[in-house]
Amino acid sequence: MKKLLMLMVSFTVIASSGFFGKSVVLATDVCSDTPQESADFYVETSQASWLMSQSCVDSDVIVTMPQGSVMHVIGKTEGWHKLVTEDGQTGWMWEDFVTSTSKTFNPVGSEPEPEPEPEVTYDPMYDIYDHKYEDAMWYVYDNGIVQGYEDGSYKPEQKINRAELLKIIVEAAYDEADFEGYAGQSCFSDVPANEWYTPYVCFAKDEGIVEGYEDGTFRPAQEIIFVEALKITTVGFGNEYTKGTPWYKDTVDYAADMNVIPLDIDSFSEKLTRGQMAELITRILKYQESETAFEDYVADSMYYVVTFDTIDAGLDVASLVETGACISGSTVYDDGESYDQDECTVCTCDNGNWLCTGLCM
Repeated sequence: MKKLLMLMVSFTVIASSGFFGKSVVLATDVCSDTPQESADFYVETSQASWLMSQSCVDSDVIVTMPQGSVMHVIGKTEGWHKLVTEDGQTGWMWEDFVTSTSKTFNPVGSEPEPEPEPEVTYDPMYDIYDHKYEDAMWYVYDNGIVQGYEDGSYKPEQKINRAELLKIIVEAAYDEADFEGYAGQSCFSDVPANEWYTPYVCFAKDEGIVEGYEDGTFRPAQEIIFVEALKITTVGFGNEYTKGTPWYKDTVDYAADMNVIPLDIDSFSEKLTRGQMAELITRILKYQESETAFEDYVADSMYYVVTFDTIDAGLDVASLVETGACISGSTVYDDGESYDQDECTVCTCDNGNWLCTGLCM
């Protein structure tokens, strides 16, 4: 009786679902739990459908699968799919009740397949926002002097080496030069021919921008210190180097007279960062452009100057800008303080600017 009822119900579903529009082979030919061929793909139910115990209409119903259920097809027999449900039940379903799917099949007890990591894209120069030298880094970037990294970053606090700085300076100052003509040279014992930096180092040596060390090396990978960077940069942009005592004294004085030294430089031997490098180059180019361009760039800090004395004393001039303090030599005066410059002149500190008054008739 159970078989008869099930067969009647099955035929009712088949007829209502269009089975008789196809050639249907009944139980005697396909009624089996063993597939005629193996398979390995995923489907989902296009409507609520029975999962049968065998590949025939004369079969017991295991469960009704809701529309949209995802299943793993493991075999096929003449219009029937043998499949496994996510909760581990195995059975058969007529092929017209399912469609192929790309949905994820998640068996009970298994870890869900991880969602693919979204592709992250960054804005160019995303890591310089609100940096104290942000304007300078945008300036060298926008003018093609310095490029960012492949991920869009600039890395403002990263130290720069001697070869990197030299390439930046000579490309900015000598944009029409034939650097590749120097590629085959070996101008220092540690600068072999055909390295990426060789054309720039050998060009710079030929132009008198660099001399190298006494042992005949250039040390291209060595992180560059401030006074070395200052000499390369100022000579690269047109200053004639003169040796002082110490050797960098005249170079620092020259840069101080133009007020092009970054305000946070407080040591002759500190290693230059990419942010400081951008500030140094920007100040020099703005100074060369015009007095107005330079004053517009330095703006409220125009009365603050880094000198040989401030560096020698270890003063971070950048920190004084916030307080409005003034500097005389290497002595710091609070805003409003005065000192006698000589017996006839008194100078008062006014937000970084010395206002001096003559007292003698």
